[in-house]
Amino acid sequence: MKFPSTRNFFCLEGIDGSGKTTQLELLANALEEKGYKVVKLREPGGAVISEHVRSILLNPAFKGIMDDSTELLLYNAARAQVIAEIILPALENGNIVLADRFAYSTLAYQGYGRGLSLKKVNELTAITCEKCFPELTLILDINAKQSKIRRSHRDETPDRLESEADLFFDKVSEGYKQIAKENPDTVCIFDAMLEKETIHQKILEAVLLRLKP
Repeated sequence: MKFPSTRNFFCLEGIDGSGKTTQLELLANALEEKGYKVVKLREPGGAVISEHVRSILLNPAFKGIMDDSTELLLYNAARAQVIAEIILPALENGNIVLADRFAYSTLAYQGYGRGLSLKKVNELTAITCEKCFPELTLILDINAKQSKIRRSHRDETPDRLESEADLFFDKVSEGYKQIAKENPDTVCIFDAMLEKETIHQKILEAVLLRLKP
């Protein structure tokens, strides 16, 4: 399903450990140095209500308890709130919005990863996002093995999603590749194993091309 793109709205995607959060910070700093006003947010989260939903979604205590459809609906509930409260007002005020995950995460994780109906996921995304969808999504591609190695260096307890098996992340990773293949005009995919600065320059170049009048 094709979604309408929203000018000045960009998203970084990838499985855990791909480096998307680091790249978002580098991108935000580079754009601000060029004089752009930037609003950053993470998903799920970004708004107070959305952050409360995040705490439920990622709570390890709910592993094996939360139904996949409940998970799908909660992600979309958090997203609907952050769109209304943060994203749309920021865009209306002339800001660039950078999101650490958005709706393609749900398609990759709940659709390809969990095996929920892609049609159902896309239909729910259409309801949640309406006319608010990134004009460009930047996916950092990494396999489950490398993701696990990177995450093992973190000094924190894995959340409910991070503690999934490698097979799950392999499915999510393949899902992201399929998303990129099906949406070449609005999705770019990058090798997350390249040097951090190399990836940053490629991402910055792709975004600046979109920002040209």
